[in-house]
Amino acid sequence: MNAQSSLSGPRLLTVLYADIHGYTGLIERDEQGTLARLTRSLALIRSLAGDYGGSVVNTAGDGLVAVFESVQKALHFALEMQRELAREVAWADGGQPIWYRVGISVGDTFAGQDGVYGHSVNLAARIQSFAEPGGICVTDAVYQMLRKNGELRLTSLGIKHLKNISTPVEVFSVDLIHAAPGPAQEILPLRSIGAEALPDASLAILPMENISADPADLYLCQGIVADVITSLSRFRNLMVIARHSAILAAANSGSLREIAQRLGVRYLLSGSLRRSDQRIRITVDLIEARSENIIWSERYDGVMNDIFDFQDDVAAMTAARVAIQIDAAERQRMAEHKHPALYAYGLVLRGQDMGFRFLQDSNLHARRLFEQARELDPAYGRSYAAISRTFNVEWRYNWTNDPAGALNQALVLAKRAVECDSMDSRGYSEMGLSHLYLKQHDEALAAYEHGIGLNPNDADLLAYMGDCLAYVRQGARAVQMLEKAIRLNPYHPDSYLWFLGDAYFHNGQYPETIRTLNKMRDRSEAHRLLAASHAMLDQMPEARHHASEVMRVHPNFTIEHWRKVPPLRHAEDLELYVEGLRKAGLN
Repeated sequence: MNAQSSLSGPRLLTVLYADIHGYTGLIERDEQGTLARLTRSLALIRSLAGDYGGSVVNTAGDGLVAVFESVQKALHFALEMQRELAREVAWADGGQPIWYRVGISVGDTFAGQDGVYGHSVNLAARIQSFAEPGGICVTDAVYQMLRKNGELRLTSLGIKHLKNISTPVEVFSVDLIHAAPGPAQEILPLRSIGAEALPDASLAILPMENISADPADLYLCQGIVADVITSLSRFRNLMVIARHSAILAAANSGSLREIAQRLGVRYLLSGSLRRSDQRIRITVDLIEARSENIIWSERYDGVMNDIFDFQDDVAAMTAARVAIQIDAAERQRMAEHKHPALYAYGLVLRGQDMGFRFLQDSNLHARRLFEQARELDPAYGRSYAAISRTFNVEWRYNWTNDPAGALNQALVLAKRAVECDSMDSRGYSEMGLSHLYLKQHDEALAAYEHGIGLNPNDADLLAYMGDCLAYVRQGARAVQMLEKAIRLNPYHPDSYLWFLGDAYFHNGQYPETIRTLNKMRDRSEAHRLLAASHAMLDQMPEARHHASEVMRVHPNFTIEHWRKVPPLRHAEDLELYVEGLRKAGLN
């Protein structure tokens, strides 16, 4: 009676119950390692549940209970949680991966000192057992709320008789339906570039082939290619095409010669990865694309924890063949570069994928992964740079109650990244961005210049510096840098065009602004500049259309807030922009 009187409720909530598949066997085979991975996964899940609008209310042994205000939030969290844990498989350091089964129900719950109680909690706990490892099951009540969601595949598993529950329940499994063919299926144009017009030291690195056939190793292949590109981009005499463009060209081409023609390069680097337990074999071929002749080949064998030494060798040897003028100091800098623990490296790669979504919960999700990487290796500079970017994004999109604190924290973290690794341009790039939004323009330019000195062919770094230059009345150089970024990454993200449109706008070239921004695939973030540009040209129907689109995409938009965002050095430039927004009908 006393226990009952201490309960509060009832309260209608969505309940998520997660249980580890094969927990007893995992403990029997490797008690210490399993408990370490369990502790790590529970810490991440607790953080993510809060970021996705819920809370973990109970954990016991191999199970946990979380509650959410809505079915949609609970499912969003469950999908991201399972996807996150699946990615972790490639970075499990040889240990057995941890897979959860998840059950979701909705109904009245009662809160007590030790968690939540009620029929809905029991339902969620029972139906999770029907899920595949890494899968999700829901009750019929949850199904009714989700069945019109075209992005989900909801499959009935039949009517189930559940232990200690008198009424049979229909159980459904939940999967995401893969989106329609994305950019990798686009038909990309061939370039009519003659052999004599190709840059001598121009290179594209093709997606690495995963010979292991284990899907978990695909992520490892992507990470290796990304880091080889970064290493090679440090060489001034070598032009390296960005990874995304190489992926698109490879997906749409029938031959190596055609890939090179699409990208406008002379050389291609192809590779493959074979993994057997902790043993890895990487093979690379440097190819003269027009003849399709292999001009250099190498094979690297080792163990998982040595993979970074392998990729340094790949970058150094390839660069020696295609850019013979690289001096000894650059090679020495590569040899001395320090790499973090393997698991921390994997966390950063996973977080970068989440951060590209530019959604509030995804930004927080990415931050949790970066923070875990920092905890595993406190000297890992890239983790600090990555966390810094999440605070900048949070400030820009007004997702914080402490804007000044977010910006200051971004700068502190960027400086820490540089302290940890002064040869990595990422820290300087984030330092430049933080100084820029703090309106510290000279410091921002100095940081970007230093980063470009370290990595002169990094397309993203060039684009961000070009954006910075547009705000300090260096429009001509801004356009030059952005055009170079587009050349290095011909299938670039929309942000390059957004930055270029910004540069044209602040040069007073409003027709060029409009033409540039209209090339964006997703113009959600371009409507402000389009509204102002059309207004400055007295094209009022178009200006009002884009103003209404601004309010559709960002219903909380106000000029009072937005005038704090563009880091323009000269007040009159900001007032001109604000005038255009007001003229278009925004308030």
